[in-house]
Amino acid sequence: MNNTCLRFIFVWLLCAGLLYAECAVAQDKAAEESWEVAPDFEKRRPMTIAVLPMDNLSLEEGVEEALYQQVYRRLTSRGYAKVSVDHVSEVMKKLGVTVPGLLGGFSTIQLGKELHADALLLGQIEQAASVHQAVYDAVVVSCSLRLIDAQTGKTLWHAEQWRTAHRQWALDPFNMLLNTMGHANASREDRVAYLVQEMLKTLPKGAIQIDTGDLLNRASVIKP
Repeated sequence: MNNTCLRFIFVWLLCAGLLYAECAVAQDKAAEESWEVAPDFEKRRPMTIAVLPMDNLSLEEGVEEALYQQVYRRLTSRGYAKVSVDHVSEVMKKLGVTVPGLLGGFSTIQLGKELHADALLLGQIEQAASVHQAVYDAVVVSCSLRLIDAQTGKTLWHAEQWRTAHRQWALDPFNMLLNTMGHANASREDRVAYLVQEMLKTLPKGAIQIDTGDLLNRASVIKP
């Protein structure tokens, strides 16, 4: 086989690979988020929300704390009062809830009464990992949030976000090394913060109006 044929085959394979990758990226972008708001949300709109401990289904330890902190920090900007972290911790200790999975053993009515909350906000990290393949590197993060009416146990709002971030070609071994180093050092807090920001954009605004100051830090916190 002469050099011309070899070059033709190489170019053809490279083009096919690029086309496949572009299709994959397009599919990722088309399925990055989903959300749903209950039809009667306006009627059952809560005033006070308790942010419950977040679950972690991924292999990245501690990432659920980043999810909790970002949700708690940003919730007030949507117009809702939130139960203090200390009170939620005290109630969880009182009920013997050491991991989020144990919350299912209690009714939403009981949790609402104990926490003095109209609604309960639950969430979880489904995936948080670095993927290093032959031709690209990626940081994959996916998470979801669910707002539950404490009196009825019905879902008022649900949102999911997933991203494949920093996808880059790594055909050059030197670039592949740099990408791997960069992804390993990427801030998981920054990744989760962006997804929380996008999810909370779909949460209908509450009744509390904040017109001045830092919306993220001027917290309306309920301390029963």
